[in-house]
Amino acid sequence: MKPLSYLEKTQRPYSLLYDPQTGRAAAYTSNHQLIVEEATEKLVQYALAHQQNEKAFDPAMQAEGAPRWRPLPAWATPDTHGRLKLIWLQRPDGDAPDEEWRAIPPR
Repeated sequence: MKPLSYLEKTQRPYSLLYDPQTGRAAAYTSNHQLIVEEATEKLVQYALAHQQNEKAFDPAMQAEGAPRWRPLPAWATPDTHGRLKLIWLQRPDGDAPDEEWRAIPPR
């Protein structure tokens, strides 16, 4: 299998915007770029099991960084904001074996 490049590692999920009521989540890179609006159940479960940090979603903070900072998925309407959470994944060190990076579901 081809080794992962630095760029490929940075494009792995870093954080999720998670709705615990519905189980929906959007995935983001380490520089807050949207990877996918509907993360797979596999990625959501991985993130919940390998969580480094969790914080309640803050619409005011989101507004300050918009539109470049963590664009919201279509399903994250204002009526969901009060229950949304930001979850950061525990990721391998940059020089960790590729197998550790590949363990993170890409979507």
